[in-house]
Formats: sequence, structure tokens, C-alpha cells
Amino acid sequence: MASRTLSCLVFFAMLGALALRLHGLSHSPEADTLAREQATYHYLRKVIQENYVKEVKDEKLFYGAMEGMAALDPHSGFMPPDVYGPFLISTTGHFVGVGINLNPDDSHGLVVLTPLQNTPAYRAGILPGDRIIKIDGASTQGMSQEECGHRIKGPEGSAVRLTLLHDGDSQPVELTLLREMIEIKSVQGAEILGPPLVQAEDGKPASRIGYVQLTQFQEKTAADLDAALKTLEQQGMQALILDLRENGGGLLDQAEKVGDLFLKDGLIVTVITRAASESKGLEEVRRARGIGTHPDYPMVVLVDSLSASASEVVAGALKDRGRAILVGDKTYGKFSVQRTFEVPMDDGKLAALKLTIARYKTPTSPCVDGEGLVPDYLLPSTPEQQNALQVSRLQRQLKENDPRPNRNPHSHSAAAGGTVQPNEIEQKPARVGEAAPGPKPFVDFQLEKAVEVLQARLKKN
Repeated sequence: MASRTLSCLVFFAMLGALALRLHGLSHSPEADTLAREQATYHYLRKVIQENYVKEVKDEKLFYGAMEGMAALDPHSGFMPPDVYGPFLISTTGHFVGVGINLNPDDSHGLVVLTPLQNTPAYRAGILPGDRIIKIDGASTQGMSQEECGHRIKGPEGSAVRLTLLHDGDSQPVELTLLREMIEIKSVQGAEILGPPLVQAEDGKPASRIGYVQLTQFQEKTAADLDAALKTLEQQGMQALILDLRENGGGLLDQAEKVGDLFLKDGLIVTVITRAASESKGLEEVRRARGIGTHPDYPMVVLVDSLSASASEVVAGALKDRGRAILVGDKTYGKFSVQRTFEVPMDDGKLAALKLTIARYKTPTSPCVDGEGLVPDYLLPSTPEQQNALQVSRLQRQLKENDPRPNRNPHSHSAAAGGTVQPNEIEQKPARVGEAAPGPKPFVDFQLEKAVEVLQARLKKN
């Protein structure tokens, strides 16, 4: 009996100690601060809900609070589900859908910019300029592009019913498509350049200069670039232009792997984390492995003011290590690394916190945000020239994806008021009595300089 009494006393003593510990934790300065902040948030939300001039959804207030808390630097932030979804597509390079690019700026409703090759939309005969009238019977009139995209996407293997009106037709058609995994290519335009950019000289055959554009750094970028380079090398490529203009970055590990394709050994990038900073100099050094390195042919990397982050990792490594010559405009200057932390929402959707977790520096350049890399041949472009480059690339993409052979890919979109032609750069009006000036053709002077540099290098060799 005495032992049972003693056991009970010990149990209650332990329980009391635990209660005192929990009580102490609940009244810690951190807990008190958190409680006050939560009370302030609930108070302000109630004030807004009861007094604001119009009704405000709780979701809007919550997301606004999260965005404010995460605004630690220009590259950190909270991404609600409608932002995190497209962000995931840009980094993974795939999504489940039917393969349609929509025109968000068209005044004639929801218009197809282009179907992507080898997708359900492409195989079903959907054409650039087609208007989507209904999605699963629901009218698209007044529907945002975001909502339309959400309705068209869905589980892999499921069906979506689209009602479309082909440009020039009076009667709509209805198509039922099965959704499938769609791959987005970050490696584009891989080719051996020909006339008028590259021409034969002095009776000799033209230099075989390869060209590859990287639009972003996503999960398969390095592998896809490796395959494209091997194809160009089989075609006798003697030099390479790697175009990183308008490439805003992406996955750091893919930037390292791309750099590794061209460097046999040595430093690619140095990553400085919070732990490294606090340990006063302990940094993560990423080096080339020497496996699968491509031949040491002459190389130019094209960059501009929109080349950022992972693009700067590659451009900086190849420039600093003497592997490539940089041509173009000064880069953006984003020397930081972000990581995403997924946040489940009550409705089953995913939001995310994008947080700066490290900074980086190229082999010989300091880590200075906002400075950017200065090319070996500095050729700044005007906003008009940048716009012309974007439109020229869009034209190429439309031409490559247009299911109709020998057809101007802009004909339907232009008729619907959608796409700008690449030669429609603003012209000065003609004087009275003079003929109006003809369309000014787009000249990619940065690409021309890259070709010139490589041809000079090839002559020396």
C-alpha cells in the first residue's frame, strides 16, 4: 500500500513538473510575442471585414499577410496556388494538359497562340488563331486566362471538351481531348547557322557555327543541351553560340551541369550559405567533374540585361575560366539562390514560400547583387530591339509548332488582332509627298557580332 502511495506521489510530482514546464514555455517571451501578433492580425482582419468600403475575401487578406511577411528581399516571397502552379511548370518543365499556348492580350476572346508539337491539341488539328468558346460546356466569355488554363488542365488521362471556332468559319466545332503529360523544351533553335549570317569566304566552305538557345534552367536542361550538342557535333560543328539572352535562370544544379558540359575541371561556382557566412569563410565549392565534357571548340555566350541567376552562373563560369567569350549587354546581376517550401492550403491546393537561402559568386568575380557581368564585347540593346528579338523568337516558335505546312503562322492570330509581326517596329511617319517607309527588318546585331568573333577565331586556328 505504501509503495502504491509512493508511486502515485511520484507520478503526480512528474505531472506537476511537466505542467510547470509547459506553463513556463507558454509564457516565454517568444510565445507572448507570437500571441500578440496573432491577436493583432485577427483584430485588423475583423476591422477590415466590418468597415472596408466593399466586401473582402478572407483569402485575400491571408495571402496579403503572408506576402508581407515573406518580403525580405526582392527575390523572396509567398506564392499563392495560382502563382506557385506556373512557377512549378517553369522549373520542372512539364505539366498535365492538352498543349495549348493561349494569347492573354487578345481583345477577341480566348485565342490559341499555338499548339505545341506532338500534343493532344496539335494532333486534334487545333490551329493558331482558333477561338475557344467553351470549356466543358462553360462559356469562356468574361473568364480570365488563369481560370481557363485551370479548367483545361487536369488529371492525366482525363478528358476535356473544347468548343472552338476556326478563324474564318461561322460554325464552331467540338473536340474532346485526353489530357497527358506535356514537356516544355528549354533547349530551342539548335541548328548550324547558314546564310546570310554565315557565308563562305575566299572560295572556302562556310564555317559550321552552331547555335543553341536556352530559355530557362529546368529539370532536364543539361541533358537536353547535351543531346543537342552531340547532334550539332555530328553535323560537323566547328564553333558554338550559346544564347542565354532573356533567360531569367531556374535551377542552380542545372546551371552547374551545363557549365560542366564545357569545363573539363576546376571551379564552376562558389555557394555561400548562412552557415558558411557564420563560420567565417566555409563555402561550398562546385567543380567540374571531367566526365562527358564536349570538345574545346571556340564558343560565344550571348547575354543581355534579362540574363539572370542561373544564366549568370554559366556565363560567369565560362567567361572567368576562359572557355567562352561573352557578347551582348550587361547581365541582370542576381547573385542569390532561392529555395521553395511548400505550404498546403485548406482547399487541397499548394502554396509556397520562396526564400533566399544562399548567395553565389563566379570563379573570379565577387558576390555583388545588382552589379551584373560585363561582356567582353559590350553591345547594349534598346527596348525596341529587345522587343524585336522577342517577337522574332515568337515567330520561330509559331512556325515550328504550326500544324499547317507552308503557311504563315501569324495569319490567324493577326486576323484576330493578336500577334505583332516582327517587322512592325515603330517607324517615323513619312513627310508629305514622300512614300511611306517600308517595314524595317529585324537585325540581330548581337548575334552577328558573335558570328564575327567566332569566324575570326576559326581563321586563327
